[in-house]
Amino acid sequence: MEGVAGCAQTGKAALYRRWGGKDDLVVDAIDHALPSLADLPDHGDVREDLLDLLRRMAAMVNSPTGCALQCLLAQADRDHQFSILLHERVLAPRKGSFLAVLRRAADRGQVRPEAASQLVAEVGLVDGPPVPDDYLVSVLDEVVMPLLRP
Repeated sequence: MEGVAGCAQTGKAALYRRWGGKDDLVVDAIDHALPSLADLPDHGDVREDLLDLLRRMAAMVNSPTGCALQCLLAQADRDHQFSILLHERVLAPRKGSFLAVLRRAADRGQVRPEAASQLVAEVGLVDGPPVPDDYLVSVLDEVVMPLLRP
C-alpha cells in the first residue's frame, strides 16, 4: 500500500479510506483495467449476441490484464479472500452477462426457456489465453447453439 500511495502522491490513510486492504485495491484495479461487459450486445439474434460476448471475453482473456488475472487466480487458493473477491467482483458479473443474453433470447422465443440456465451460459466460456476466434465460433456453433434450439 505504501508503494501505491507513493505513486499516487497521497498518504496510505487515503487509500485505506477507499479500500479496506491490498486485496480490495488489486481487485478494483483489475476490474477497472478489464473491458466492461456492462453494455450487453443486442443484435436481435442470439447467435450474434453470444458471439459478440465470446469475442469480448476472448479479448479480455488475451489482454495483458487478462493474463495477469489468470496468473493471480492460478496462484490464489480458492478459499483465500483474494480469490473470493476476484470471483465475486470481477468474474461473476462478466459470466452473468451470458445468462442475461440467454434470458433475453428466451423472451424473444429464440431459445427454449429451460436452456437459459447458468450451466448453459458457462459452456462456451474460455479460461486461458490464447483464445483463437475459430475456437469461439466452433464452440458456439457446435455446442452452445444446439443446446439452445427450440
